[in-house]
Amino acid sequence: MMQIKRLEIAGFGKFQQQQFEFGDGLQVIYGLNESGKSTMRAFILGMLFGFPSRRHPLERHEPQGTNQYGGSMELVVDETTYRLTRLGDQPATLVNVQTQAAQPLALLDKWLAPYDRDQYLRLFTFNQAELTALKTMRASDLNVQLQQVGLVGSAPWRETATTLRTDAEALYKPHGRKPRLNQALQHYRMLTEQVKAAKQRYPEYETLQNRLLDLQAQRTSTQRDLTKLDHEQQQLANLRNQWPVYQQLQQLQATNMTTLTTATRTRYQQLSQQRTELQHALASARQQLSQQPVDTQSQGLVGFYVQHQDQFDQLEAQLPTLQQTLGQYQTLTQQGSAAKADFQAQSNAHPELLGCLSPHKQVAIETLKATLAATANTRRQHPTPTSSSLDWRLVGGAIGIVAGLLLPLGGFKWILMLAGVALLGWFGMTRSQGKPVQATDHLSDQLVAAGLAPDLTASEALQQLELVAALHRAQAAVTTADQALATQAAKLWQLIQPYQFAAGWIPVDQDHLTTSVTRIAQFYDQVHQVMQQQTMSGPDFAFVQRQVQQLTQQVRDLTEQLQALATTNGLADVDALTQAVSDAEKQTANATSRQQLQQQLSSAELSALKQYTSLEALQAVLAERRQQRTQTAQQLTQLATDIATAQAQLQELTADGQYATLRQQQADLQTEITVMARQWLTRQLGANWIDTALQALTQQQLPTVLAAATTIFAQLTAQRYNKIDLDGDEMVVKTATTQFMVAELSTATKEQLYLALRIALINHLGQAAQLPLMIDDGLVNFDEQRKQAAWQVLAAVAQHHQVLYFTNETAALTQLKTATVQQLT
Repeated sequence: MMQIKRLEIAGFGKFQQQQFEFGDGLQVIYGLNESGKSTMRAFILGMLFGFPSRRHPLERHEPQGTNQYGGSMELVVDETTYRLTRLGDQPATLVNVQTQAAQPLALLDKWLAPYDRDQYLRLFTFNQAELTALKTMRASDLNVQLQQVGLVGSAPWRETATTLRTDAEALYKPHGRKPRLNQALQHYRMLTEQVKAAKQRYPEYETLQNRLLDLQAQRTSTQRDLTKLDHEQQQLANLRNQWPVYQQLQQLQATNMTTLTTATRTRYQQLSQQRTELQHALASARQQLSQQPVDTQSQGLVGFYVQHQDQFDQLEAQLPTLQQTLGQYQTLTQQGSAAKADFQAQSNAHPELLGCLSPHKQVAIETLKATLAATANTRRQHPTPTSSSLDWRLVGGAIGIVAGLLLPLGGFKWILMLAGVALLGWFGMTRSQGKPVQATDHLSDQLVAAGLAPDLTASEALQQLELVAALHRAQAAVTTADQALATQAAKLWQLIQPYQFAAGWIPVDQDHLTTSVTRIAQFYDQVHQVMQQQTMSGPDFAFVQRQVQQLTQQVRDLTEQLQALATTNGLADVDALTQAVSDAEKQTANATSRQQLQQQLSSAELSALKQYTSLEALQAVLAERRQQRTQTAQQLTQLATDIATAQAQLQELTADGQYATLRQQQADLQTEITVMARQWLTRQLGANWIDTALQALTQQQLPTVLAAATTIFAQLTAQRYNKIDLDGDEMVVKTATTQFMVAELSTATKEQLYLALRIALINHLGQAAQLPLMIDDGLVNFDEQRKQAAWQVLAAVAQHHQVLYFTNETAALTQLKTATVQQLT
């Protein structure tokens, strides 16, 4: 059983330098729209089967804020943890985490076998769009899925069938020209015509007479065609002249028909008139209220506030949220300043290491780390020899050479000298192999490439690398803080931006967010203070203010009545109701115009005009008829010359044995065609036999899958449907009293049926490789009861497969008690 334990995303889509931990069983990845759920799903698929090439940029999810692409994934297989790494264009690596031993990538293919990427997508992952796209489900459709992902070992047979069918098409295609058998058949037809012509060259007079009779018959037929084309051309010209009338009639008939009753239209007129009158009175009261304050400054402030009181009331309700968002923004500002100060302190302490932060230095730094680690291992394995004792080979070799030179031994001295030289050579080779390899120059080059001083020792280099790593962490903290601050600033400006209509009284600026919020709060304090003072200063102001409030409430009540009237008539809002009333009034005026236009067109003309989608289409047909008439007239002229041409062709025929030669060529070609036809038939029959055999094998598994799907479907629908059965090739679902076709089910029930079939397939076929199952918002259309049942089914599946459920449903955070939850932001 394969489980995903950990994701480390260096750069993929919106994710940069992020890590995620997963456990076994049901895993919930929660996030709002565009939080990265689909991106994480694509990352997991890319890690398992390889990322798309650069020819598919949209599918690659290239990050924009970093040069790094890819990441690593920790997998648990048979209680052993492995780390799979795919970074940029570098070769993928697989490492045993416990032993740090490199593993062949073929091991990953073995874990995923017998499924490739396409088969994995068809079986172990799906999203809500795939559930919604379900219209019908036939037995043949389910059989195809079984054959594609469930029949282990069928891939070579399917490839053989494809090869046989390809070879057959290379021999012959029903409408092809290039295949060998097609070309041979075409050549055979040409030979047949040539044989026939050669055979019929006698007598010439009889052949010529037959040709003349044929030409006369063609002329008569062509004359009839010309008369018919003249008639059609005249009819099309008349239709073109009537097109403007037809177009006006179509526009009137295309007007949307409204079903508003007379009572509804009358009620709308009454309410609209009352609201208009109240709106005029409200505007007058607000004007009077704005002129009540005694000082000029207060008069302008209150006047502007009263004119836009509805907007200010709505925005004032959001003032606590605005201040809370400001507090979070100020906190993030402080955190960003602290991170920058920490990074600046480290930079000031070690300015010589700032060059090592370049992305171009990372490969060189990693190479240097590997070299230093290897150097440390080599020193532990090969200690420097300390013994200074003389080797017997050195002493014996010296004695042999000296004795051979000084002693009068005759021919034996040469043997002593050769033995001495051999012993000295043996000693020299042994000492050279025992000396450690010096790599000082190589280490210096790597230090320079990494941006460090070339004269550092190994221990000094390791200390410098630790300082560089600390600088990297500080720099990453600054980047993270800046990104969080920018996001919070965007949220804060989104709350401030609606105040731009009052820029004369509340100057707001995106570059000065804190000051803008302060100005907004001060504006409300000032307005409330002035309004309170004016209410206390005189009864007139209080009276007018109450009048404004009463009129505002009356306008709202009438608006609500209009909205209720629109809802009752199936319309979205008051504007839609206004448009519907206007359309109803237009319908009365259009009815008279339609009757007048219909009188100008006969039924035959109207039926003929309906065949054309536009005037251009009608003119194109008219032009085509004109061209056909011209061609037909030219054919009549050409018929006279065809007689002379046919006679010339007959005269070219000779009686010199050409007929016998053509007959022999025809017989040889017939034999060749017979051989190729047998080859084509053999390959077609072989491919069809393989397809039939595979279908029969998967058909044996279909009842088992349907039985398992029936149990799951009954659980998902609270036992409403207790049977999934087949009616011929059509799939039906049954209750206790009746049955339904798949097309008759609701959208949510269709999705539940598809989910039951998909899980049944996984339970039936997934034993070959217990791989993680990924579901992207698959339960959106389920009601609460069936959603709870679906989660129980997924929990049962999670006992044998790790289940990654991507969703934006908040209920998943609390109701899936046994699940591990990851929240994306």
